Amino acid sequence: MARKVYFILGLFWTCFILYACLAEASSIPKTSFFNIPNKDKIAHFTFYFVFSLIWFLFSNKKNKDKKAKIRTGIVIFTIATFLGGGVELIQLFFTNSRSAEWADCIANSLGSAIGVLLGLFITTHKK
Repeated sequence: MARKVYFILGLFWTCFILYACLAEASSIPKTSFFNIPNKDKIAHFTFYFVFSLIWFLFSNKKNKDKKAKIRTGIVIFTIATFLGGGVELIQLFFTNSRSAEWADCIANSLGSAIGVLLGLFITTHKK
């Protein structure tokens, strides 16, 4: 049952990332409530942190082998990195209201790495 929930959450979160990163900039509400520098990098980190954690937990629900979990983590990190890079390229070449930034790719990859590491910690130290 929980595996199905992780799958649905993963699909929802992946679609949310794609929408949030590719929608016209004018359709995304601006908030002045938080005046945090580089808040878009925090958002990118969070998007891919959650993405990687959800998909890691989905993939390793029944897996007990630590080496297999590490391999799965590498695959998820690679997918997240290519997804983030692909989104940045789409922003660069196919959108008028969005801009591509290398710093976004770094934030995406860092969020993914931390998400995979947390997932590995959760699944290997769970009692």
